[in-house]
Amino acid sequence: MRGTAGTEGIDLSEFNDMPDEARVWIHGFEHKLSEHQQKIIGRQFEEFLPQWVSHSNPVKSAFKILHDRFVVTAAYCQKGISGCSADSLVHNFKTLGRVHGLDGLKGGLLYFGDRQGNIQAVDLPKVRDLIDSRAICPDTPVFQTWITTLGQLRSGEFEKPFKDSRWSRTFPLAARR
Repeated sequence: MRGTAGTEGIDLSEFNDMPDEARVWIHGFEHKLSEHQQKIIGRQFEEFLPQWVSHSNPVKSAFKILHDRFVVTAAYCQKGISGCSADSLVHNFKTLGRVHGLDGLKGGLLYFGDRQGNIQAVDLPKVRDLIDSRAICPDTPVFQTWITTLGQLRSGEFEKPFKDSRWSRTFPLAARR
């Protein structure tokens, strides 16, 4: 993490030959992934992605692990990505959880950069306390795992200051006293 929002400095070359409208899924993990865990994920995806299809059409796809925490999968098929095809990606994450204890499907988390530059994952009910204690402030980088297109990732929608994120609408910042 650089401490500023956007995608500057993030190597997205895995996705160079995909259009901005390619579908993106971002799966976050509660804790930083070790090198060994990243290798497990890499092997799983290197087996899955080459045979990924949507209604018998090959899916052009790639993945990237960002910040040792987020698995970003991009996929493009001219005829679209079917629901069953997207389900096969989810199945891979379920396998990672069941076989290796790597849960990339846990929802209800906000990911943010703390003052030391580390990424934290916090359950949503605790976010208000972090805002009240000023652990999350207007310029705190937050990660928007719900973006859906490669264009959004490329344009910096994934990592933004809290004040410019969708999170700020859900959790308004307290007025400074």
